Amino acid sequence: MIKVNLRKLLSDRGMTQAELASWTGIRPSTICAMCGNSCTFLKLEHIDGICSVLGCKIDELIAVTLK
Repeated sequence: MIKVNLRKLLSDRGMTQAELASWTGIRPSTICAMCGNSCTFLKLEHIDGICSVLGCKIDELIAVTLK
């Protein structure tokens, strides 16, 4: 199972989805879908931008668990 931890990362940093969208240039609806774990794919450029703005590593943003 793949989980995007974006909501928690934003909360930990006191940042809103709108602020992240503004800083990264990613559409707010895309950020919202990532926060709700309802996105069907992730662009590498989005992952890179988010990690850069939030100062996190990819494994903090995306968690993979095996069943």
